[in-house]
Amino acid sequence: MRSLWIGAACVCVCLIPFVCGLLWRKKIGAMRPIGFGMLGFFAFSAIIETVFVLFFLSAAGPVTRALNASPIRLVMFSCLCAGFFEELGRYWIYQNGLQNCEGRLVPVGYAVGHFGAEIVILTVYPLLSRAPEVFGALQASVVVYERLAACAGHTALSVLVWDAFRRRDKKGLAAPILIHAVCDAPLGMLRYGLLGERTAELLFGLFVTALCIFAVRTWRRLPAGAMISA
Repeated sequence: MRSLWIGAACVCVCLIPFVCGLLWRKKIGAMRPIGFGMLGFFAFSAIIETVFVLFFLSAAGPVTRALNASPIRLVMFSCLCAGFFEELGRYWIYQNGLQNCEGRLVPVGYAVGHFGAEIVILTVYPLLSRAPEVFGALQASVVVYERLAACAGHTALSVLVWDAFRRRDKKGLAAPILIHAVCDAPLGMLRYGLLGERTAELLFGLFVTALCIFAVRTWRRLPAGAMISA
């Protein structure tokens, strides 16, 4: 039964970007934002962020010792790194890969590519390669819930960074970076034993919901436009 639930969880989370990609293809056609979203995740999160975090957590020195001495510091460090590199990556991709695209659907397409790659690397691969000893319907439901919430959060953050990019306001990245870190904090605290699972999952959902409400207001202010790429 464990293998069945692991397989079910993997299929369900993979359906999220697959269905979103199909709907995007049908409505928009151009796959450029999705492709750059995948590139953004690979480059800035899977590679640069991972190398940076591993370096500081494994290097011998006072900074590493200070971080490893406190779970709270580890949570703050890892969450701030995630916020900094992923949101900076979004802005950089918008500026250098999607600068000739217009319309408020562009960041949505970017988000689909970003969370699609994230699902494969951070959810499906770990589940299949390092299957937990205990995994049933409850664990599968939690995995799907987390991924759905994360996908919504990535879409909201993509919209906020797109708004900052359109206004050429690099200082406007500070808010998405901090919001990203705050949203990640409950699961980070769960990972280090600072929160119980139910509390962490509840807080994560509440934080992402608040983020989405805020991002929808920003999204509505953006010009609808048509997606135009060079």
